[in-house]
Amino acid sequence: MIATQLKEAETPQTTPAIAVGDDSGAGLKKLCLGNGLNQTRVRTPSKVLEIKEELHDVLTSNEGGHFFYHSGDRQDLVGREFLTGTLAAWKAPTTHIKLSDDPALKAEYGLHTLLGALATLPYRQEWNLHLVLSIHNVKVFKNLLTDKTSGSHTVSFNGKNTPTSQVNLNVSLVVPEGAGSYSYCVSAKPEPLIDRSAHAIAVDFGTSTVIPTVFAPGGSIIHRQVLAVGGCIDLLDAIAADPELVQFLGTGKAGSIEIIRQGIESKQFQYGTRNFNFRHIYARHLKPWLADRLRLAFKEVEEWRDAAQSFVAWGGGVEMPGIASMLQREGITPVPEGCWANAIGLQRMAFGRMQRGK
Repeated sequence: MIATQLKEAETPQTTPAIAVGDDSGAGLKKLCLGNGLNQTRVRTPSKVLEIKEELHDVLTSNEGGHFFYHSGDRQDLVGREFLTGTLAAWKAPTTHIKLSDDPALKAEYGLHTLLGALATLPYRQEWNLHLVLSIHNVKVFKNLLTDKTSGSHTVSFNGKNTPTSQVNLNVSLVVPEGAGSYSYCVSAKPEPLIDRSAHAIAVDFGTSTVIPTVFAPGGSIIHRQVLAVGGCIDLLDAIAADPELVQFLGTGKAGSIEIIRQGIESKQFQYGTRNFNFRHIYARHLKPWLADRLRLAFKEVEEWRDAAQSFVAWGGGVEMPGIASMLQREGITPVPEGCWANAIGLQRMAFGRMQRGK
């Protein structure tokens, strides 16, 4: 988590609204709260678990939250308790809900993952959030996501009996995934990464999906298609099942996806605390993984490539070691902060709308 503590309000009645970008990915939830020096970013895995028995201890993590729902506009949640992110995976490694399992889950559990993200931040008696959210299929899920997220919710974070927080959520807008990243790219400094006046192509390398999108001049989506192959999770699966790693572990089973993800993100490629470095295994699987996805992406956007003045790639996959240089060799610009681009862009949209009273 990258965080700068938000200023505490003097009283609940004077708590100012905070403009928030909410990128509810199938693999990771990203929240971007506020801007400038007061900006806070929270990232948690898109995982949820309902607790139906007393916990032995309170679990805490920068990448997972715990909340008890006392009252509010979600009457179906009253008296229920949940873990999100890494805490859900810790408590129930094989039986927690993964939002990547079904597209509808991102709308169904959008509030859960948002509250879980807030649980990782310093306590506030009241949160007033002005939200712009993204969802993969706006036509199908916009109303469901809005209805299940917006409103007032009284919760306790990190235990049933902790002081309550009043969480007031105003959903200002729901946009297609990638709209925030487009906004981020056209306003990038010192030079825009996308020319707003021309066609643009982007490929989103997410945890569970790879999505090529074609934008018209001005940013309207012309074409968007989820590829038949998976996203970064396919690469992690291939590494986990690599015969060399399986032989080292000596159990006959594949390695841990989560430990591999941590090793890649740290750029150290150590398999947890074990004396095993999987850098060479990563390198062995990376090129064919990316080549397959680029081949399919190029085919998907072929008829627009000549007209496009910008061809970029964003998403967490762009930040994996070695990816940026491989994309550049194909004439694709890797977007800095690729994992955060959508959430940052959504936050800027939320701030603009809040300033205009929308």
